Amino acid sequence: MGEVCLEVKGISKSYHGKKAVDGLSFVLAPGQVLGLIGTNGAGKSTTISMVATLTKPDEGQILFHGKDVRKNPRPLREKLGYVPQDIALYESLSGMDNLKFWGRAGHLHGARLKERIRVVSGMTGFEPETLKKRVGEYSGGMKRRMNIAAALLKEPELLILDEPTAGVDIQSRNLILGAIRKLADAGTAVIYVGHYMDEVEKLCDSICVLDRGHTVCSMPLREALCSGGGRITLAQLYDRLFEETGMGDNGCLHRDAGVPRIND
Repeated sequence: MGEVCLEVKGISKSYHGKKAVDGLSFVLAPGQVLGLIGTNGAGKSTTISMVATLTKPDEGQILFHGKDVRKNPRPLREKLGYVPQDIALYESLSGMDNLKFWGRAGHLHGARLKERIRVVSGMTGFEPETLKKRVGEYSGGMKRRMNIAAALLKEPELLILDEPTAGVDIQSRNLILGAIRKLADAGTAVIYVGHYMDEVEKLCDSICVLDRGHTVCSMPLREALCSGGGRITLAQLYDRLFEETGMGDNGCLHRDAGVPRIND
């Protein structure tokens, strides 16, 4: 694979005697997008919480450029962009003031902060006039895009996105996916937690399917979708895994406005 940005080696985490994640491993190179998928309770949130150094694994290692983040999380935290499901914005402030606040929190100031705001607002589809409006006036899709813009200010080497397109309009969805692809093409390593199968198939280079803390499938996406000389869709692969392994009670797919989505 060449250079490695992130290496996750056999991490496990238990809560109240029950394993939420059990022996998970994967490797992520600069510019690679990993799709982390599975039903609710599969272990996705616990996994990204450990990678983001918010929770310590009970077992295993997480290495960032070869250094154990459990021993010293600071190098990863300084290079990490994390976009949670919840909107982490101040609705009483304008979009511009939110970006200034989060930029300063990331130790950006002066001309550098101004330039980064210009770059990330353009990347996520915000015009100067829109940035003057209070975030409370934004649509759901605009808030999602602003959430991502704030995470991109410090030019992260590793970006974690937890369902960034949930409940957004088509325009915002396309802008978000386009921004993620541009970041990856420029060398950012991305962990993309998603439910929409077409998004994951379009965006990701590799996948890791989790079920009740266990890894059901982890491999390059192109390889995973090649079946007997033919090619299947990711939705078809997920259905097959569900049939073969009996994944969690909510393992089936349903259709939401024509988009295959894991039932949550």
